[in-house]
Amino acid sequence: MDAKNPGNQGFTAGDLVTVKSMPQHERFCIIGFKESATGERMAVLKALFNDTYIIEKPLSLLQTLLIKGVL
Repeated sequence: MDAKNPGNQGFTAGDLVTVKSMPQHERFCIIGFKESATGERMAVLKALFNDTYIIEKPLSLLQTLLIKGVL
């Protein structure tokens, strides 16, 4: 857990991730965090190779690229 973003499950802004429910070739950078209307922690993601593609996904659906040595 990060002291600046409690409840973010170890993710911080700038981390590179994929979304478990999306194709693995789509990669994202976390640009921020927010809370959904139901109180669930969400990450704001920007696609790495598409300047206009910004989405929000629950932290539980994220998978980091750095631990697996993908980069």
